[in-house]
Amino acid sequence: MPDVNFIQEILLIGAAIFLSFTVFICLMRAALGPRFSDRIIAASMTGTQIILLISVLAVTVGEDYLADICLIYAVISFLSIVVLGRSVIEKKEGNEL
Repeated sequence: MPDVNFIQEILLIGAAIFLSFTVFICLMRAALGPRFSDRIIAASMTGTQIILLISVLAVTVGEDYLADICLIYAVISFLSIVVLGRSVIEKKEGNEL
Protein backbone atom coordinates (compact mmCIF):
# COMPACT_ATOMS: atom_id res chain seq x y z
CA MET A 1 0.00 0.00 0.00
CA PRO A 2 1.44 3.41 -0.97
CA ASP A 3 2.37 5.94 1.67
CA VAL A 4 -0.44 8.48 2.04
CA ASN A 5 1.85 11.31 3.16
CA PHE A 6 4.05 10.86 0.09
CA ILE A 7 1.04 11.00 -2.24
CA GLN A 8 -0.30 14.05 -0.41
CA GLU A 9 3.02 15.88 -0.78
CA ILE A 10 3.22 15.03 -4.48
CA LEU A 11 -0.32 16.36 -5.04
CA LEU A 12 0.38 19.55 -3.08
CA ILE A 13 3.60 20.19 -5.00
CA GLY A 14 1.72 19.59 -8.26
CA ALA A 15 -0.97 22.04 -7.16
CA ALA A 16 1.68 24.64 -6.27
CA ILE A 17 3.32 24.26 -9.69
CA PHE A 18 -0.05 24.57 -11.45
CA LEU A 19 -0.99 27.65 -9.40
CA SER A 20 2.38 29.24 -10.15
CA PHE A 21 1.80 28.71 -13.85
CA THR A 22 -1.69 30.21 -13.72
CA VAL A 23 -0.44 33.20 -11.69
CA PHE A 24 2.07 33.86 -14.46
CA ILE A 25 -0.69 33.69 -17.08
CA CYS A 26 -2.90 36.09 -15.09
CA LEU A 27 0.00 38.51 -14.67
CA MET A 28 0.47 38.47 -18.43
CA ARG A 29 -3.24 39.24 -18.86
CA ALA A 30 -2.93 42.07 -16.35
CA ALA A 31 -0.03 43.55 -18.29
CA LEU A 32 -1.42 42.99 -21.79
CA GLY A 33 -5.17 43.26 -21.23
CA PRO A 34 -6.79 45.46 -23.84
CA ARG A 35 -9.17 47.15 -21.40
CA PHE A 36 -8.65 48.42 -17.88
CA SER A 37 -11.47 46.20 -16.62
CA ASP A 38 -9.59 43.14 -17.92
CA ARG A 39 -6.58 44.26 -15.94
CA ILE A 40 -8.61 44.66 -12.75
CA ILE A 41 -10.13 41.18 -13.13
CA ALA A 42 -6.69 39.69 -13.82
CA ALA A 43 -5.30 41.42 -10.71
CA SER A 44 -8.16 40.00 -8.65
CA MET A 45 -7.57 36.51 -10.03
CA THR A 46 -3.85 36.82 -9.33
CA GLY A 47 -4.58 37.78 -5.73
CA THR A 48 -6.91 34.82 -5.30
CA GLN A 49 -4.40 32.41 -6.78
CA ILE A 50 -1.61 33.71 -4.55
CA ILE A 51 -3.88 33.21 -1.55
CA LEU A 52 -4.41 29.62 -2.68
CA LEU A 53 -0.67 29.20 -3.20
CA ILE A 54 0.08 30.42 0.32
CA SER A 55 -2.58 28.03 1.66
CA VAL A 56 -1.04 25.10 -0.19
CA LEU A 57 2.36 26.12 1.16
CA ALA A 58 0.94 26.26 4.68
CA VAL A 59 -0.39 22.72 4.39
CA THR A 60 2.80 21.41 2.79
CA VAL A 61 5.17 22.97 5.30
CA GLY A 62 2.82 22.55 8.26
CA GLU A 63 3.27 26.06 9.64
CA ASP A 64 0.23 27.75 11.16
CA TYR A 65 1.45 31.34 10.81
CA LEU A 66 1.14 31.08 7.01
CA ALA A 67 -2.65 30.93 7.40
CA ASP A 68 -2.51 34.33 9.14
CA ILE A 69 -0.38 35.71 6.31
CA CYS A 70 -2.92 34.31 3.86
CA LEU A 71 -5.79 36.13 5.59
CA ILE A 72 -3.87 39.40 5.72
CA TYR A 73 -3.05 39.10 2.02
CA ALA A 74 -6.72 38.42 1.27
CA VAL A 75 -7.79 41.63 3.01
CA ILE A 76 -5.10 43.68 1.25
CA SER A 77 -6.01 42.18 -2.11
CA PHE A 78 -9.70 42.91 -1.57
CA LEU A 79 -9.04 46.51 -0.59
CA SER A 80 -6.78 47.08 -3.59
CA ILE A 81 -9.46 45.80 -5.97
CA VAL A 82 -12.06 48.04 -4.31
CA VAL A 83 -9.79 51.08 -4.72
CA LEU A 84 -9.10 50.22 -8.37
CA GLY A 85 -12.82 49.76 -9.00
CA ARG A 86 -13.59 53.07 -7.37
CA SER A 87 -11.00 54.81 -9.53
CA VAL A 88 -12.61 53.31 -12.65
CA ILE A 89 -16.04 54.55 -11.57
CA GLU A 90 -14.66 58.03 -10.82
CA LYS A 91 -12.88 58.12 -14.17
CA LYS A 92 -16.05 57.03 -16.00
CA GLU A 93 -18.12 59.72 -14.32
CA GLY A 94 -15.49 62.34 -15.19
CA ASN A 95 -14.60 63.17 -11.60
CA GLU A 96 -11.02 63.16 -10.47
CA LEU A 97 -9.99 61.73 -7.10
